[in-house]
Amino acid sequence: MDNRYVFREVLSEMAAAADLAGGVITKEEVRERLAGLPLSEEHMQMIFGYLTEQGIRVPDDDAEAAELPDADENQSLSLYLEELQRLAQESEVDEASLLREVAAGSMAAKERLIEWYLPLICQMAGEYEGGEIPAEDLIQEGNLALLAALETLPASASPAAHQAQLLNAINEAMEAAIREGTETKRSNDGIVSRVNHLSEAIRNLEEELEHKVSAEELSAYLEMPVSEIEDILRMSGDEIRDRLEQ
Repeated sequence: MDNRYVFREVLSEMAAAADLAGGVITKEEVRERLAGLPLSEEHMQMIFGYLTEQGIRVPDDDAEAAELPDADENQSLSLYLEELQRLAQESEVDEASLLREVAAGSMAAKERLIEWYLPLICQMAGEYEGGEIPAEDLIQEGNLALLAALETLPASASPAAHQAQLLNAINEAMEAAIREGTETKRSNDGIVSRVNHLSEAIRNLEEELEHKVSAEELSAYLEMPVSEIEDILRMSGDEIRDRLEQ
């Protein structure tokens, strides 16, 4: 059969598979589907580009795909950003004048400046896409940071200094949220790992001793203090605790 025909058929199948998966297909899967065709790496990169142009997201593998936000979330954020940009373009804004008025205490100028900064905050949040924090949460953090920073603009500073202060506050708030999210995930992953390790140890020891084991037996088997085992049991819930002899 003509390779070109097969290629077209496979592309169609990949698009259909991506549609069923919420508009996502991994590069790993693409390579597997095209493994029987004489394609170079340059051809593969062109195929990835083609799929992307069709609105299909092409992460490297399943792990990266799992980190992608939902398509509905992406679409909602895009529409929100487009609307904000449209509103900003339709209105004449002198940012320097607004900053001076805000520093002087004008509430009307503050409200107008907040509206003006919303598209920028959305854009900044989008640049961090793929982290542990959803873009919507970063936008909220950015908005809160903007509100707080607007209360501290020194009247004696220049508009450029005011702008730098606001942008730094927004950026720092987003980065702090990302760090906190990453640390929380790392901590949760560590807890899961310890719980899994304890569960496997219980299973192995039960097979070895052929009876329901106690925390003391598990402590001796793992060379781990009973208090530490009890701490892990508290984090794991009743399912693992019930497997131990009380």
